[in-house]
Amino acid sequence: MPNRREFLTQAIAAGGAPLWGPELVDVKDRSDLTTAQKPLRVLILGGTGFIGPHYVRAALARGHKVAVFNRGKSKAELPSGVERLVGDRNGDLAAIKNRDWDAVIDLPTYVPAWVRSLGEALHGRVGHYTFISTINVYDHSGDNGNATDENSKLVEYKGETDPYSLTEAGQYYGELKVLCEREAERQFPGKTLILRPSYIVGPGDPLGALAYWAARMEKGGEILAAGDPLSRIHVIDVRDMTQWTIDMAERSATGRFSAVGPAAPMTWGLLLKSLRGLSPVPVKFTWVPVSWLAEHKITSTFSNLLFWTSRVSTAGANLILNDKARAQGLVLRPLSETVADVLALYKERPAGQAQRLLLDGMKSLEESMTRERSLLAAWHEDADTS
Repeated sequence: MPNRREFLTQAIAAGGAPLWGPELVDVKDRSDLTTAQKPLRVLILGGTGFIGPHYVRAALARGHKVAVFNRGKSKAELPSGVERLVGDRNGDLAAIKNRDWDAVIDLPTYVPAWVRSLGEALHGRVGHYTFISTINVYDHSGDNGNATDENSKLVEYKGETDPYSLTEAGQYYGELKVLCEREAERQFPGKTLILRPSYIVGPGDPLGALAYWAARMEKGGEILAAGDPLSRIHVIDVRDMTQWTIDMAERSATGRFSAVGPAAPMTWGLLLKSLRGLSPVPVKFTWVPVSWLAEHKITSTFSNLLFWTSRVSTAGANLILNDKARAQGLVLRPLSETVADVLALYKERPAGQAQRLLLDGMKSLEESMTRERSLLAAWHEDADTS
């Protein structure tokens, strides 16, 4: 008899869509299989939150000696053997300054001044530096149907404030990440690996968008789907991302890579169709334009669900290629497996904790569905009178 995770994976795979990945198999976490030939001294900047613990576990599983550096405000416990170093990227780097590191993985940096100060503090003491960037560095303003790769046009910072004086990204998140990338290559020449992940999902994801759609689909009925069903979906499982990062650091790999999934291209509409297999009752999708939601001042309700855009998609538009990353060893598990793990975690939590896995704890599923029904009623009323 299949366990809960296996049952959920089978249910999702039966949803009617073929693009969960070319192989519907159980992909083991590769970090569990072997330890590295040479243990590294790994410094993880951040190390708590959502992705940080996954990086810590992936590095430990490979036999590395791990230290994390942050402000020390998180109450999260660290695994045995992990060193906690406390400081501040806005000037207090004393805890890491006079030590040698084989590999540094920079998770929380959004402003170029942090990269510059890090490079100055660790000058000559870093064997390899990984900067976690974002796919938001790509400029899609002139989309013409062409796919995006690592050589595509990047966004440019046009703010009036000196970007090196900023300590918060604000509206210039992508633009400042571009400047961070360039500063990283200046500070750590010949040693810099730049990874541009898409939306990172998986166990522990605080945004809860994937958990929301999986849990909502189980309820069936009429479902409000916002935006364009042809818009592209790019997600990557946090476990695939972190294990590959550690592997690249071990090989001292350099360059720029789009760390995106799933294994095969997917659209917003296809994602919902695939999730339909979770529902024991009929499901009807009602597609509502983002413009209508904006007119009713309710886009914030759905901006937290991600996966949709106000732009009308053309063939190939917004498709970000992952060929270069996969050629360098990025292995992507089927998205059905990620969804099953996220949904199983949601179901295993007590009600109060489970709510926090949905939309960052803004609303319970029941409250969200009540709001959804009122929006659908208003949409149908407008459609009937137009």
